Amino acid sequence: MALHLITGGSGVLGRAVAQALLERGHRVRIFDLKEPPVELAGRVEFFRGSILDAEGVLEACAGVEVVHHLAASMPQARLSPRGFWEINVAGTLHAAEGALKQGARRLVFASTIEIYGLHYPHEFPVTEESERRFTGIYSRNKWECEERLLEVKEKTGLEVAFPRMPMIFGPGFYHEPSMTGLFRLIRRSWPVPIVADPNAPWASVSSADAAQGFALAAERPEAIGQAFNLAAADAPPCRELLHQLISAVGSRSRAIVVPRRLLEAAVLLIERYQIGPTPAELVRFSLVGGIYSIEKAKKLLGYQPKHSALEGMLQAYRYLEEG
Repeated sequence: MALHLITGGSGVLGRAVAQALLERGHRVRIFDLKEPPVELAGRVEFFRGSILDAEGVLEACAGVEVVHHLAASMPQARLSPRGFWEINVAGTLHAAEGALKQGARRLVFASTIEIYGLHYPHEFPVTEESERRFTGIYSRNKWECEERLLEVKEKTGLEVAFPRMPMIFGPGFYHEPSMTGLFRLIRRSWPVPIVADPNAPWASVSSADAAQGFALAAERPEAIGQAFNLAAADAPPCRELLHQLISAVGSRSRAIVVPRRLLEAAVLLIERYQIGPTPAELVRFSLVGGIYSIEKAKKLLGYQPKHSALEGMLQAYRYLEEG
């Protein structure tokens, strides 16, 4: 049984990756500021620490065969550019250094489809080779990490792989206020505004399906040096998906389309004054949506998503409802 380290392993993705690895017979160690969720208690090792602490990361990498580097600060953290860089880029370099010094074989890095930035329907589906337009600081940080890690691979032989994901839904979901707010409206059967093009495709992935991709990326030789989109097989139109969610949970909410002119005015205000639940860098990106090809992951990794967009969203909704 190989020992796998998951940095940021107590979050929505980390707990799912831990579960997927345990089911494959691996041993799991989590490095995080927060303790693992109760369902992992007694089943994983836990090292408490910050990704900014290079010595702590080095200690956590001892005896590890694969490092799954998930620890990061997302746009919702609203840090300074330097603050984002220190956590997202310098922290990744700490993980790579720890992996190298402790003799790990591979590092699987959690990247993002936000690297591609804003694409339009005539450009769908977006593939791993599509133009990188970025959404802002966070996605540029992630791209810099991919580039730095490829340099490490060439210089040292450390195997690296880059799963790129859209919004991840599942148990432990908490980080996107616009979604948690939407769930509260639905739970109370209040009207739900559609603050996007109602026909915009809603790309997402369940945490369990993303975790499947990480486990495969840790095992398959075809993953080395490659990026892979990991998403649900479907990306329903925004209005359709909300109607499905409302119906599935037995809510009496009605989805109401916000007029385009109001949306455009709101976008300008958000971008100018940095207000609202969604970070300004993600607003226009969120309004248009996206469809992301998973053919490369299916062909090279054997990735087979099991959950639809609705099923993943329901997992997050029910987790928050129960909590």
